[in-house]
Amino acid sequence: MKSLNRNATRILCVLVISAFAWGGWGVATSVLLGGLAALINHAWMSTVVGRALEGGEEVPAVGVMAKYLLRLVLILGILFAMIRFSFLSLGGAILGLSILVLAGMLEAFLLLAGQLKASR
Repeated sequence: MKSLNRNATRILCVLVISAFAWGGWGVATSVLLGGLAALINHAWMSTVVGRALEGGEEVPAVGVMAKYLLRLVLILGILFAMIRFSFLSLGGAILGLSILVLAGMLEAFLLLAGQLKASR
């Protein structure tokens, strides 16, 4: 998990700098907000899953579902506000939200390259 978070942070930095050079501060801010939302959501979900797998104190299912729905509503609310009021770039936000997917793909590629190198 540490390498995934580290790669996601690196990818976010590169994307923000590239977005600023390509589209200005509005696109860069959108990428940054989307990336931060993705990282916070990932940390929150990791905590919830970790607690569930530990089997410690039992948390009511209603509370877990309410927090999950709150996360989805928050992300969708931000995207809706971006579309409705056009204050930031929707494409930039979606690109920022995709950093964990990109980090996972990078991690898989690095593992594959390591395995191919070790098998030679």
